[in-house]
Amino acid sequence: MERILEASGATRLEKILAALWPQPDSGNFLLDVFHVFLLAAIEQSMIPHQMLGVFRIDILTPWLFVFFVFAPLRKSLPLAILAGLIQETRSTAPAGMYMSAYWSAAVTLHFIRHTLSWRHFGPWNVMLASCMAWVISFETLVIAVTQDPGRLGWKYGFSQIFRTLIAIAIGVFFARTAKNRLPPEDQVG
Repeated sequence: MERILEASGATRLEKILAALWPQPDSGNFLLDVFHVFLLAAIEQSMIPHQMLGVFRIDILTPWLFVFFVFAPLRKSLPLAILAGLIQETRSTAPAGMYMSAYWSAAVTLHFIRHTLSWRHFGPWNVMLASCMAWVISFETLVIAVTQDPGRLGWKYGFSQIFRTLIAIAIGVFFARTAKNRLPPEDQVG
């Protein structure tokens, strides 16, 4: 009976869905590139309609920061450039803003990831909050310099705090789902 169930379509579908789940550093670089495109498509097409344009929910950036913790630098930097290019297609930011923010976050996380214990939630929360603050500071600088600085009111600040809190929750979720990819001494939770 187990052979029949294992050969059934549901098991194959579950395997396909498990392979397509955007797990940070899946072990296959092309699959990680696919995950970046998938998350960007969800973020840019589905989420704005659900949020009615009130605020922006960012799912690609937290996934990318969790990826930087897991992956070696040779995989992180090309993905940082790709994700930066994708983010810049939807924004009015100057060319290279997201690439600069992601590149510097990838290099910084590469050098500090071995000094922190990733099995607790504290390092994940601090890392995600600081990286989101880094990206938001880049965005705020661009708004202040190239656009109307009057947009930087209390509503903007509140929306960025809310965006950061959502990004921390999404990033911790991705870290929890990638728990088995960490070495045993650094597993989350």
